[in-house]
Amino acid sequence: MLYTELTSSAQKEALERFKAKGFPTNKWEEWKYASLKSWNEKDLDWTPATLNENLSASLQTQNGNTRFHGALPAGVEFISFDAFIAANPVLAATWEQRLPILDQNSLYDLNTALSVNMQVLWVKAGVSVDQVITHDYILSVAKASAIQSRLIVYLEADASLTLIERAFTMEGSAEVLSNFVQEIYVSEKANLTYVKEQDLAQNTTHIDHTFITQLSNSQVDLFTFSLNAAYLRNNLHFYSDGENVVSNLNGLYVPGEDQLMDSHTVVDHRKPNSESHELYKGVLLGNATGVFNGKIFVRPDAQKTNAFQSCKNVLASTRATMNTKPQLEIWADDVKCSHGTTTGQLNEEALFYLRSRGISLANARTLLLLAFVQEVIDRVTHEETKLRLTDKIISKIQTSLAI
Repeated sequence: MLYTELTSSAQKEALERFKAKGFPTNKWEEWKYASLKSWNEKDLDWTPATLNENLSASLQTQNGNTRFHGALPAGVEFISFDAFIAANPVLAATWEQRLPILDQNSLYDLNTALSVNMQVLWVKAGVSVDQVITHDYILSVAKASAIQSRLIVYLEADASLTLIERAFTMEGSAEVLSNFVQEIYVSEKANLTYVKEQDLAQNTTHIDHTFITQLSNSQVDLFTFSLNAAYLRNNLHFYSDGENVVSNLNGLYVPGEDQLMDSHTVVDHRKPNSESHELYKGVLLGNATGVFNGKIFVRPDAQKTNAFQSCKNVLASTRATMNTKPQLEIWADDVKCSHGTTTGQLNEEALFYLRSRGISLANARTLLLLAFVQEVIDRVTHEETKLRLTDKIISKIQTSLAI
C-alpha cells in the first residue's frame, strides 16, 4: 500500500527500475553474502506517514519524515529540498550530474521513487556550529512496513559541523525494512564529524546509503558503529573531488546471534594530493555473519594520493562467519596505497595470562575483545557518545558470553 502519490517523472522512472530488479539477491555480485530476497514476497505497507512530536532540540526522522525540533543554531537552515534548490539555482546542475556508484543498487531507485518530505540541513559559509546536532532516526510501525527516508546535508565553504545519528526501533514495533539515503556535500575548507550509532531491534532490516562528496581542503571524520539489527547493510561512498582532501572512515560492527552486518565502502580519489584512512574492526558473536567489501579507486589525475585501508576481525564464536574483500584500483603512478584484512580468534596466550591472575574465562574474553575494539571507540571525541557506545558494546559481549 502506498501512502503517497508519485508526482514526478523521475520518481515514476525510479519505481519502474526497482520493479524490474526487485530486492537484491545472492545472485548479485555486490550482495552475494547479504541477500534481501525474502522481502520480495512480503505484504508491506510503504512509507508510513506518522510522526510523533518531540519537544527536545534535535533533528528527528521518524518513519520516513524528517523535521527539526527546537531552535536551530545560528547560520544553519533546515528547509525542503525544493526550497534549497530555489535558493541555490547554480547547484541544480550539480545535483542532476551527480553520479554515485550504486553497485546494482535497486534500493536507491526504490528510495528515489517513494521518499517524501526530503529535507536539507544547510550550514552557511564560515559558520562553525559549536553545539553537536543530534539526529534521532526512529522506526515504529504497527504492520510490516518498508520505510523510505532521504536527507541532504550541505556544508558551504569554511563551515564545520558535528552530527551524531542514533538509529533505533521503538519497542512494540512490527517488522520493518528501513531504506535510508543520505547525500552529503562538504565544500572547500569545510569540516564534518559524523557518528552513526545503529542500535535497532531484532525485527529490523536497515540499509544505509551514505554518499559524501568532498571539495578541496575539506576533512570528514566518519564513524559507523553497528550494534544491533537482524540485517544491517552500510553502503558508504566517498568522492574526493578536490585537492588536499582528508577522508577518515572508521567502522565497528558487533553482530550477534542471528544477525548479519555488511559494510560496503567506496573511496573514489579523483584529484591529486589527497588522502584517505580506513579502519574497520569487527567482533562476531554467536552465529553472526559479517561482510566487509572495501574499494579504493585512484583516478589518473589523482597523483600524490595516500590511501590506506585496514579491516580486522575477531570470531568470538566457532559458529560465526566473516567474509572480506579489500580492493584497490589504481590508474596513477605516484601514489601510496595499501589494504589488508585479518580474521582470527582471541590469543590463547593472552587468555591464559589473564586466567592465571584469577580472572574468569568469560571476563578475560570480554577484556580482550574490548581492548580490540577500543582503538575505534577512542577516536570519537564526543565523550558522552564514547561512554554510551562502550557500555553498549560491553553489555552485548557479556550477554553473548552469558556473564
